[in-house]
Amino acid sequence: MPARLLIVDDFEDARELYAEYFRQRGFEVNSAADGEAALHLALPSAYDLIILDLALPRMDGIAVLRELRSHPHTAATPIIILSASVGEEPRRETLRAGADLFLEKPCLPDELEKAVLGLLQKRMARQG
Repeated sequence: MPARLLIVDDFEDARELYAEYFRQRGFEVNSAADGEAALHLALPSAYDLIILDLALPRMDGIAVLRELRSHPHTAATPIIILSASVGEEPRRETLRAGADLFLEKPCLPDELEKAVLGLLQKRMARQG
């Protein structure tokens, strides 16, 4: 069964680039353009990993991250923050809020794939 990813980014070109890249590698991918849509997709579904931008309309990425971490259905889902917000403070804030990893944009798809595969392997090892 292919791993299920949710990609959340308000920039359509980036969202579609990453989605198509992962689909070509056998992943099942859904995407959302804003924070509210991300929660609408993530909370009732079982995603293996979520890739989340910080700068989102309708609900920013930190608020989405906190909501995902507070919900029992998504509390343990690996979440990668992929953001153009550079510096230590955004990184620290997202890690404190429960992100598993923070990657800066621009990020090549193969670099993102390495991060995704690493987190998925860790999750599988924890599940036994």
